[in-house]
Amino acid sequence: MHDRIRAAFSLLVLAAGLSAAATALASVADDGATEIPLTQVPRSVMAAVKKKFPEAKAESATKGLDGNQPFYDVQIKVKTRNIWVTCDTQGNILVVDREISFQELPKPVAGAVSKKFPKAAIRGVNEIAEGSEVVYDLALTFQGKKLIAIFEASGRFVEESEDDGP
Repeated sequence: MHDRIRAAFSLLVLAAGLSAAATALASVADDGATEIPLTQVPRSVMAAVKKKFPEAKAESATKGLDGNQPFYDVQIKVKTRNIWVTCDTQGNILVVDREISFQELPKPVAGAVSKKFPKAAIRGVNEIAEGSEVVYDLALTFQGKKLIAIFEASGRFVEESEDDGP
């Protein structure tokens, strides 16, 4: 009987340890970014975000490194839309990633998506602008598989990958 209790206790300790590890890992984004309080975002970054999106409400922030260059991601909400703004430490905006609807896609992109993935269920669409370059990232379900598909603004298909997210 004691062996069963010891085994059950060992399983509980293991489960608790795994849960703590999962929670710790959840606070670190895929690119190594770590969630931080909004109060730790440099003023220059928050000023740049507020200047670009004056009606935005800051929701959360992460800090990370791209190579040796630190960056900050600030998630904001404008009305009902989520937008992620990536800045360097001086407040220069590097990337703007915003949720859009399928109907807002440029016609060449919408046509290319419909042709490449006929009858796909669109789960989400993001417009990602880095400088003057814009791509569209679509989360979709096609033939029973969850995928992420990326298209250029011209409609040219870039790549697809399996979507590990929810």
